[in-house]
Amino acid sequence: MDKKAMYKISYGLFVVTAALAGKDNGCITNTLAQVTSEPNRVSLTVNKSNLTHDMIELSGCFTASVISTDADFSLFKHFGFQSGIDVDKFAGFTDFKRAENGLCYITKGTNAYISAKVVQTIDLGSHTMFITDVTDMVVLNDAPSATYDYYQSNIKPKPQKVGETSDGQTVWRCMICGYEYVGEELPEDFICPICKHPASDFEKVGAAKEEVVPVGKTPEGKTIWRCTVCGYEFEGDELPPDYICPICGVGADMFEKV
Repeated sequence: MDKKAMYKISYGLFVVTAALAGKDNGCITNTLAQVTSEPNRVSLTVNKSNLTHDMIELSGCFTASVISTDADFSLFKHFGFQSGIDVDKFAGFTDFKRAENGLCYITKGTNAYISAKVVQTIDLGSHTMFITDVTDMVVLNDAPSATYDYYQSNIKPKPQKVGETSDGQTVWRCMICGYEYVGEELPEDFICPICKHPASDFEKVGAAKEEVVPVGKTPEGKTIWRCTVCGYEFEGDELPPDYICPICGVGADMFEKV
């Protein structure tokens, strides 16, 4: 079987928000879908390891902001590449307002939001499917909705040349603490701002020492498996068949060998 056939299914992308005990949280998902028009119901499938899952399960409601083609990668990074268990995703975040149900909806890089109330849950093992009644829906603008394919082709950063930034500048890495200096030349009198070691303890990233590492391997020779949804990388000769991405919650079938 060619697992990449699954990538041909068209998905929308959403920031799903929920709240519990005074804390707001949100995550990126592609699993919102309308299931009936009368009554107007949508389904949402969420990985049980996500904090948003527990908030929806206990509160019984959520709001889904529809991501548009105006969104940039920072939105995905903010809501998809960190866990609400570890950080408060709305601390210092200002691109949101409150829907009628009191939950946050995202105002930048989105074109609509849908609020819903849970009427049924279906246990799918690693995930829960929430069947919900739509309680509110608002169109914010006319920007086209972003699909998973659009994200892969236009929003997700393209792999950049080893040892260079996205704008082509050279990277120099401190061999003591890992601090990286960006610039064509490292000043001879440069002092690492972290560990205070001199320029002699820096190496040019991508120099011969690193270039001999085979593509898809770590310097120790381990195989790299990359999540095709969020870019998270797993290191190991084999990817466990029951592996779940710790960032976006997809299964092993959404990983590819680098």
